[in-house]
Amino acid sequence: MEIEVLTPVHVGSGNKLLMNLDFIVRGNRVVMLDTPKLFGYLIEKGYDAVDIAKVELKELINKERIDVENFKKYALPFTGAVRSEISEHIKTGGKPYIPGSSIKGAIRTAVLWYAVKNDKRLLDFAIKSLENKISWNRGRVTSKILKEADDELERIVFGKELRNTRNDIMRAVRIADSKPFRSLRVYEVRVLGSRGIGICVECIDGGKAEVEVDVDESILRNLNGRYKWLVEDVDTIAEITKEFSEALIEAELKYNYSEKTKAEFIAVKRCRGIVLRLGWGTGWYSKTIGLLLKTHPIFEYLRTKLGLGKNPKTKKVSSVFPKTRKVTVDEKPLGWVNIKV
Repeated sequence: MEIEVLTPVHVGSGNKLLMNLDFIVRGNRVVMLDTPKLFGYLIEKGYDAVDIAKVELKELINKERIDVENFKKYALPFTGAVRSEISEHIKTGGKPYIPGSSIKGAIRTAVLWYAVKNDKRLLDFAIKSLENKISWNRGRVTSKILKEADDELERIVFGKELRNTRNDIMRAVRIADSKPFRSLRVYEVRVLGSRGIGICVECIDGGKAEVEVDVDESILRNLNGRYKWLVEDVDTIAEITKEFSEALIEAELKYNYSEKTKAEFIAVKRCRGIVLRLGWGTGWYSKTIGLLLKTHPIFEYLRTKLGLGKNPKTKKVSSVFPKTRKVTVDEKPLGWVNIKV
């Protein structure tokens, strides 16, 4: 199969790249440096580690008239302003790819949403579980409580058991890491609804790559989950992800995006295949069953108790949730991919 990146995708490696240490800006490019090699060269020129630490690397490069091309790991174009820190995209052999775990996680969320959407008892169970967790912990809410409530719902839908995934119906869904992509770019990302400065990330900037998505019928046959029909074949998964993506887009189109950003969402909606939103910057709706939770009569009460939408400075809970969205500086939403079936 083939996975196509529709809008910029960032799946972080966990590394933060620092200006004038890991990279410098040259013209319209961000040049990622082989820092140990460059430091070795400077030491050969008579500098010691203390000298290098005292002065910005950029100044030493200019002073010694160093050709950075000789110490370049790779160089990327950029869109927007390059900040002091760039979040690195995950790579294999120096090339960006999309992990199978990210794809599978996005499919899992879509399947969970579909199951809850079509069985009101599951939504009531999810809300009741949250309510009980808050009550049992005397109103004190932690991320552990939220995860425990989520796990209880997943045990029903997926057959996932505590510390045991053998009965999880998603075991039957086999997804490999994608093959590497060619196009990588540094994007400045803005947080709409916030006064914060832009965030810089490496993103796969379009293109296609091979990926393997399959359902192992022998594994599925030996599982006894009542919802295993939701992953019985790739076509069923495509139908479910398509429906979830359309619901996500309908919700996003109600936000105060620019017309350009809304046009990007509408273009995604026309795609056919396994349509997913994954990676960093994709928001609460994309990673949860939040679209359904918000329809429940007591969700706003629970949200206040949970502190969802709380301003970390004022400690006040916003009347609008989720309040912020992330888009690239040229107004593209993040994270949309399509796997051709």
